Amino acid sequence: MLVEIKKLIDNYVECWMKGESRIKADSKSNYVAINTTSCESKYLIVQHYNIHDIPLEILRELPVLLVKTHKAQNVNHDHKYLWAWTIQLVNELKDELAFLKRDVELLNQMNLVFRVNLLPIAQITSIFPELSDVFAKDFIVSAHLAFPLLERMLKTMCEDHVDVDGTVRKQFEVPLGNRVIKYGKDRKRINRVGHLLYLFYKEYASTDLRKNLEKFCNLCRGVYGVDKGAYMFKFIDEWRNILIHGERFWPTMNATIINLVTLILLHEVPYDKYFKARERILRSIEFWNSEGIRTPWIFYPPKL
Repeated sequence: MLVEIKKLIDNYVECWMKGESRIKADSKSNYVAINTTSCESKYLIVQHYNIHDIPLEILRELPVLLVKTHKAQNVNHDHKYLWAWTIQLVNELKDELAFLKRDVELLNQMNLVFRVNLLPIAQITSIFPELSDVFAKDFIVSAHLAFPLLERMLKTMCEDHVDVDGTVRKQFEVPLGNRVIKYGKDRKRINRVGHLLYLFYKEYASTDLRKNLEKFCNLCRGVYGVDKGAYMFKFIDEWRNILIHGERFWPTMNATIINLVTLILLHEVPYDKYFKARERILRSIEFWNSEGIRTPWIFYPPKL
């Protein structure tokens, strides 16, 4: 299945780059949001598989692989379905995930970020057309929420080294080319999300997640031409600075950050809990659909 999905993604990008969508493809300046062109109908993953039927080990590859599609456009349906399924899983397993037990507010922050990215924009703007200009820049709103979420999530997961307020509890080092920052000695607090990502990568991520984080960074370098720096996540810090200081922020950057959050969350989902959680979610969705009710705690499937 993974081989087939990789081929779909490659064919999707090729379709867009060849101009078959009849929309100019440009990851840096062109924001075309969700489209339904011949490229989508032929090559989207969700046209061939239900996201909830894809095995967990393959789901964990998708946040990385989907960055390839940013060569063409911002967010297609594959992103939305993957995000919706991920946050649905996290809510279902909230009592099983140790990092959520350590920070009870974190789930609310996650739900907010994912909900903003899953809003049915076409439906909302058809009722409130005056909001069209707001949703034309919804990726800016999302990014302002996503970076703090990523930072808080990492601080919570790196509990042995860092408190949620950024206070360093245990010494660690972050390489910066010809020098090293010694947190806990040179600096008592940490406020760079890229440095937190490096700490998480080195000390907390599983072997499989480390490999996927490396693939993620390498792919971002290929798609965006970014500088990974000595600590691999320099471009994440640079993107955050661009956003905070009001410089031009590409729509695809937001999708990349949400994919990064999604990647980490999917690796937190335990294999031995996944199947039963999946079955409970699908039963719940079936029940509420039969009642004709769309509840606030249902994210999946996304209403696009």
